[in-house]
Amino acid sequence: MRTPPRPITQAQIARKAGISQAAVSAILSGTGGGTLTVSDETRQRVLAIAEKLGYVSRKTASRTGSNTRNVLIVCPQGPRQATNEEWIENTYQTLMGKVLTTASQQLNEQDFTLSVFHLGESTRLTQWLAESDVRGVLWHAADTDTALLHWVASRVPLVLLNRERRSATPMDVVSIDQEMNIRMAAEHLWSLGHRRIATFGHCPDNSFFRARVNAWRQFTEERDIRNYTEFQKISDASDRPALEKVDEIIATWKNLGTDAPTALITSDVFALPLLHRAAIAGIAVPRQLSVVGIDNTSACPLMTPALTSLDQPFEEMTRVAVDLLLHRMAGSAGGDSPSQNVRIAPRLVIRRSVHDLSARPPATTARTTARPRAATTI
Repeated sequence: MRTPPRPITQAQIARKAGISQAAVSAILSGTGGGTLTVSDETRQRVLAIAEKLGYVSRKTASRTGSNTRNVLIVCPQGPRQATNEEWIENTYQTLMGKVLTTASQQLNEQDFTLSVFHLGESTRLTQWLAESDVRGVLWHAADTDTALLHWVASRVPLVLLNRERRSATPMDVVSIDQEMNIRMAAEHLWSLGHRRIATFGHCPDNSFFRARVNAWRQFTEERDIRNYTEFQKISDASDRPALEKVDEIIATWKNLGTDAPTALITSDVFALPLLHRAAIAGIAVPRQLSVVGIDNTSACPLMTPALTSLDQPFEEMTRVAVDLLLHRMAGSAGGDSPSQNVRIAPRLVIRRSVHDLSARPPATTARTTARPRAATTI
């Protein structure tokens, strides 16, 4: 019979990091060090070592049987300045409202309360969790700080919302299938005769954009069509105003002349203002440029032309995530089960922003046959 491995101790982490055990204890407890001075660089190094070694807080086991009924949802820090027109910013706030409303209603039915934490400095979150009696965490913020995610997951059950992550750290992930977003949009355009198709959206702060880029690259290779990397070279930094990006998309399209794409796939956050800016620039949508959005925000049917977009089932995603979290919080059996990565399928809502080119002879021959997908025509 094999002897189970001994748990990783704070002393082992201290030796590996080359600092005192007291400093390691302060960092892992989330108290910030008290009278100790701990730099952010040291904190990041200790959390990374803890993740690599597989450290699990002793409080995790005791909280499993706790009577606390509090659940925390971690949301993105609100932007210091708007990066888009106000009406578009407000449209996207309604999507976050769907997540919060669905989560709170479902948790309330099980006698849990939901608290919201807007992620800013990670030290604030570790201090808050160390001082609060939280039973589980739903994470709907950036996932670039893997050490912080491991620290949270080592203390309480953690479920990530709408992120693309595969990690040895025990956490469940529930996301809308970002690869399918691109695949469904591209296949719809392909079925209508489009062969010159471009995409935009590769924000480095968000993991699901990488999944979209990979899906697009795979689609262009399958169909042996141009990738239009010119649009992926446009800066998509999160703090850059969206209208600047849209204007550069239009300028790039114009510079391509007769080789310009006949269709563009991008998030509604860019697709919505693109309809306005394209009209100002003298580009006829959809006759010269077809546009497919991703998110199906409430403004889509109100645009001229009404925007074809991929609907994101945020309520379903949230319900599945809460179910997984409740399962994890139920006891040791749930906590020991393997991490799950659940993907929810989007739905194509067809409106009037795509031109049908299927009567024209195709420029290239498809390597594979497009798979049929469910769609709604409005």
